[in-house]
Amino acid sequence: MRSLSVLLLCALTILPVLSSYGDSTQEYRDCVIRRMRSCNYENLDFSLKLFGWDCLSNCQYECSMEITEERIKQRKPILQYHGRWPFKRYFGMQEPASVFFSLANGFTVFLGVTNLLSRVPTTYNLFHTWLGYGILGLIVWFLSFIYHAKETMLTEILDYLGASTMVMMSLYCMLLRISGRDQFGKIKNKLNYKYGIPIFILFLYHSYNLGFYKKIDYGYNMRFNICIATIHHSLLLGWGLWNWSHRPHIKKAVWVIVLSTMAVLLELGDFPPIWGVFDAHALWHAATIPITKIWWDFIVEDCVYEYLRYKRKVV
Repeated sequence: MRSLSVLLLCALTILPVLSSYGDSTQEYRDCVIRRMRSCNYENLDFSLKLFGWDCLSNCQYECSMEITEERIKQRKPILQYHGRWPFKRYFGMQEPASVFFSLANGFTVFLGVTNLLSRVPTTYNLFHTWLGYGILGLIVWFLSFIYHAKETMLTEILDYLGASTMVMMSLYCMLLRISGRDQFGKIKNKLNYKYGIPIFILFLYHSYNLGFYKKIDYGYNMRFNICIATIHHSLLLGWGLWNWSHRPHIKKAVWVIVLSTMAVLLELGDFPPIWGVFDAHALWHAATIPITKIWWDFIVEDCVYEYLRYKRKVV
């Protein structure tokens, strides 16, 4: 509830926003044309070249910031440019807060994977499944890093597709976790195909619809992820409540559901970045850091619990 309160407070205190795009104004267009006449790619800083900035994108950034700063002084509403809010660029990175929080999330996943490697025996039936899940998580957060560092059509598609893949992988792991065990806890091999093949086909279908051959449908992508995440959370919650009494670590999984649901409220916000850095999406990335830590604690503790439980049965 505190995150929702903060969001409402920000919405009441920030400057009003116009839904129209600033790049359609004559002032902006004249500014870009004027700066382009004197721009030389060779004179751009190395950090800008490193993250893929060219004369056009750099001039667009400088004009959007110039106009935004002037509008703030005049207490005028802040405008969007090319479908996004104006962010202050640092070291060539387009959205520095989201870049930092993406790296922090990736580091949290890395710590979770190292904890898995150190505490869970490789003979545990889901060890390699969760290891693959962790490696995928590292890749996804790296894609988030490069997307927020500099948005292009390619980095945007990779970021969106990576996030959707992570959601589908979470569902796959959850389905394996809650079904198909014999008395020694072994996963029936056919379940890997029973769940894996349909989810892989769904992945291909979603990849096609996401925008490889057309403009990205943001509404479709949001609905798809919400649908898959809802199924995953429902399965996790039902399984968690069923096993609540004899698996103490289940409480962490339930907390993940509660906290992640609250964190999504941040994504519903749409306001200019606070101090030119922190927008709703960046705050959401910040909120997922402790959630990711709790989730990986649950994964490792559940693996250890199950391994010891079935080892006692064998003995």
